[in-house]
Amino acid sequence: MFSYISKDLKRAAASKGARLYLIGTAVLVLIANIAVIAFRFIYGSNEGTFSYNVFEYASWCFLIPYYSCILLGIIAFGSGYPDAKKEGLAPWQMYIAKLIEAIVLAAVFLVIAFVLLLVVTQLFHINEGAILWGVVKSFLQKAALSLPLWFAGISFAIMFLFLFPNRLGAFLGFAVVTVIIPQIIRIFSLDTFKFELFRTIRRYTITQSFGLVPYPSYPERSVPLIITLGIVYAVIAIVIGLIVYGRKAAEDDR
Repeated sequence: MFSYISKDLKRAAASKGARLYLIGTAVLVLIANIAVIAFRFIYGSNEGTFSYNVFEYASWCFLIPYYSCILLGIIAFGSGYPDAKKEGLAPWQMYIAKLIEAIVLAAVFLVIAFVLLLVVTQLFHINEGAILWGVVKSFLQKAALSLPLWFAGISFAIMFLFLFPNRLGAFLGFAVVTVIIPQIIRIFSLDTFKFELFRTIRRYTITQSFGLVPYPSYPERSVPLIITLGIVYAVIAIVIGLIVYGRKAAEDDR
């Protein structure tokens, strides 16, 4: 299994999808810094639009890599639906292999994104001197707290890609779980509707957790809960994916 992972990771890293993902990451970092410069140009430097604000804004945008987990899953999958038998692997080995590949790709891209953010922000704000370590440390702490949530996003992506050989079905399934359902819960939890049940449920959604990550002093922010939610959702997705893919592979062998 590990030899397959090593070989397929090289294929994934050299793929067009990986290059496009990297370009998209660089573009987002540039847009973030240009937006801050534009804000300073319009409103003046006394509005606090400095390099540390770029890092603060970036921590508000952790949902972007979370939503892009489906793209990482597709890069790990390649052009076709994985054939465990063809590769000499058991169905569960193929599933875990693709999951590991997606996690490794996510880790690499997260490191690249951070380096780009640091370097580009420093260049855009070179007149302010070096970015303070405290600013970088605070950002890294928030990013580390988000890792279990990103792990859940990758697990969702791999699950849906194995559940639906059709990529459109996988996209729709991923969108329903990560975007549509959380938004419905959020809407019905607003004061306009005053549905206490939805307010309670919202606390246990991944999107709500991402929304609390940037605010360490917020009373509803619970580090143990955020970590637990990421791990629990990931485990649920992996179990469902393994069961469904195992049954599908067994039916194909008949």
